[in-house]
Amino acid sequence: MEKINTIFLDVDGTLTDGKVYLDNFDNEMKTFNVKDGLMVAGALRTGIDIIIITGRKSKIVERRAAELGIKELYQDIKDKEGKLQEIMQDKEITFENIAYLGDDLNDFKVMKKAAFAGCPADAAEAVKEIADYISDYNGGNGAVRQILQHLFRKTGQLDKILDRYKD
Repeated sequence: MEKINTIFLDVDGTLTDGKVYLDNFDNEMKTFNVKDGLMVAGALRTGIDIIIITGRKSKIVERRAAELGIKELYQDIKDKEGKLQEIMQDKEITFENIAYLGDDLNDFKVMKKAAFAGCPADAAEAVKEIADYISDYNGGNGAVRQILQHLFRKTGQLDKILDRYKD
């Protein structure tokens, strides 16, 4: 896990509770947990690369990524494994350099290959079976923060991230 320098995040069910609210006026709503966001932003400020890869497309996700400082966002990705391979080739990294946080079957293949895989408590059973860490929290309710804290504790990066908020 010491070689991990890139974290891939799924959105629906991981950064959110997995619910998509649609109204009669083509508006869509999702909720994000600010505690998850604070840990993501802190990690970015210490040089950890965080990339969103999601199967749906939403302006809400674009906005949230921008708020957090996430520069790479890939939406409407039906083949996450193929896209991940492409990104890894561009960045000259391998699976031993990545952590993947996801919750459902479309995340399974890449989670299985990643150096570290984390998921929320309410993830699909198949995903839980291969996860290195399962959060105590459901998606959108602090799961990402808890998983990242666990990962950063294991890789020795947590104090560096926390120090950014103490000074």
